[in-house]
Amino acid sequence: MSQLLTSVIQSLQGVYPSSEARAVARLLLEEGPFDLSVSQLFAGKDSDLSESQQTLLQNYIQRLQSGEPIQYVLGHAWFCGLKLKVGPGVLIPRPETEDLVQWIVDDWKDCKEPRILDACTGSGCIAVALAHKISNVQIEAVDASPEALAYARENALPYWQQVHPCLGDVLEPGGKNLPHLQVIVSNPPYIAQEEAVDMTVQVKDFEPHMALFVSDDDPLIFYRALARKGMRELLPGGAIYMEINQRFGQEVCDLLRECGYQQVQLRNDRFGNPRMVKGVRM
Repeated sequence: MSQLLTSVIQSLQGVYPSSEARAVARLLLEEGPFDLSVSQLFAGKDSDLSESQQTLLQNYIQRLQSGEPIQYVLGHAWFCGLKLKVGPGVLIPRPETEDLVQWIVDDWKDCKEPRILDACTGSGCIAVALAHKISNVQIEAVDASPEALAYARENALPYWQQVHPCLGDVLEPGGKNLPHLQVIVSNPPYIAQEEAVDMTVQVKDFEPHMALFVSDDDPLIFYRALARKGMRELLPGGAIYMEINQRFGQEVCDLLRECGYQQVQLRNDRFGNPRMVKGVRM
């Protein structure tokens, strides 16, 4: 292992566990603006950074040492094989959300022209991944945050004929109606405020709280609003898919059934946690 990689890992030891420090260091050097490949890092051929690159590297390390997420430092995150722009003001896409996308793809890939609403779109990761995987799809990607929507619009540019980001709040009763939908998908805020004490600095101190947290008094507020919206706007046979807090899997399933959905399912993510639900409007 090269001296540079070793040095960066050591500089991050107090911020990340050892294995994670190694992964973050590699990501920084491989995907940052340093033109270093894996073979260079492990062959020790990485000592020729220019003075400006060395200065930039130190700046990046200082940001990481403060707890800033590596994705914000690099300015991008990977999701479903796509490189998406992220930064302060938008939630960083998580790998488990890819499982929610794949569920929808498996169910709707053969549909001729599915109409989808992606509520609380954030970076637009779900909408863009679905547009990449399902041909002829039309997706309204809605978020209440202008900052997040700016990232969604940029990420959706290669799919501008399929993905239409717009400002909107699913909790606002007078919001825009989108009838004749086949799918509603959402990864809404679902972390109770009381859970913040167990979160890492990278998440708690840097990612937008409006995309993360809900009140302890009503942790299902978004699911209730989305379920009602689905009953108004989904076509018969259409489905709602939502990422959930693993603490409330049964409660969300019960809520969907109470609203009139059938074939309600709860699925685990790739890490074995109950993470997503589906309900069908009959």
